[in-house]
Amino acid sequence: MLLSMPRDWSPAFADETPVLTVHRGHQEIRAFTLGDLEVFPQATITTGTPWHQRVETFSGVALDDFLASLGQPASRLRLLALNDYLVDADISDLAGTGAILAIRENGALMPVSDKGPVFLMFPFDSDVRLRHQSYYSRAVWQLCRIELS
Repeated sequence: MLLSMPRDWSPAFADETPVLTVHRGHQEIRAFTLGDLEVFPQATITTGTPWHQRVETFSGVALDDFLASLGQPASRLRLLALNDYLVDADISDLAGTGAILAIRENGALMPVSDKGPVFLMFPFDSDVRLRHQSYYSRAVWQLCRIELS
């Protein structure tokens, strides 16, 4: 089942509404609310992106920490957005990059209408290797589902 949120989704639902689910095959492992994601230690990335006119500051849970917390061995991720954008990635390509599951941009929770509520963000400005289409395509905004395999 895909999550669907109204375009004007607001943080008022942060503690109740799942914004991200994790699956293995057809089985849901866990559903996360914004409140759940805020419980993790928060990491911050300040970077330029191809989708913003200036450098922005993003914060959220480090992808490496998030995946480790699941206790589910996997070698690949399938990342699915609310708009049905889908990309597959080897975990080995993502591990150690400093990627985060961003839930805030410049301190404010990100609404669906502006790439939220979850945006897989990379520190593009800190590593020239990340400034490549293979990583830009994995920077999934409106991320709503992660499938492990």
